[in-house]
Amino acid sequence: MRIAITERITDILVSHEIIIAENRNLYTYGLQQGLLMIFNIATILGIGIVLNMVWESIVFLLTFVPLRSNAGGYHAKTQLRCYLYSVAMITATLICIQIIPWTSAVCLTMSLGAGTIIFFLAPVEAVNKPLGQVERAVYKKRTRFSLVLFVFLVLLFCYIGQLAISVCIMMGVVVVSIVLVLGRVSK
Repeated sequence: MRIAITERITDILVSHEIIIAENRNLYTYGLQQGLLMIFNIATILGIGIVLNMVWESIVFLLTFVPLRSNAGGYHAKTQLRCYLYSVAMITATLICIQIIPWTSAVCLTMSLGAGTIIFFLAPVEAVNKPLGQVERAVYKKRTRFSLVLFVFLVLLFCYIGQLAISVCIMMGVVVVSIVLVLGRVSK
């Protein structure tokens, strides 16, 4: 169903000469990936709604997505497995945010520990998409920049008494560090 929709959209774009026919497959693939991303974000927000943790899921995503995109890590073998693992991961993360009695000291310690793992391991390339030397350097630099920003935000929000925000950011950093370790050991 999804493929048919993206192919129809691509056909419309070609017929209106918005894209050239030779790039049809590229645009169809891009549309499929875009729809998957929208579906995944909607699922995560849905989980946030069910758990009454919408803003927490958004803050977590705003940390997790940029870090994960640049740091790499474990990749499931199929899109369905990726989706199911993601649903389980976000659910477990939000439940941890909700039920664990967090303190600033624990939040800062976990941020620094997970941040150290990310700093030294990233980027962890996927088996089916090895990185060249230049790509590796670019992703390492982006990851470290994002990491420093997020750890700083954890510190800042702890300092100004917004522990709940710090915990959501910290959990994004922690989950990325776990995904990196899993990616490294699964090679």
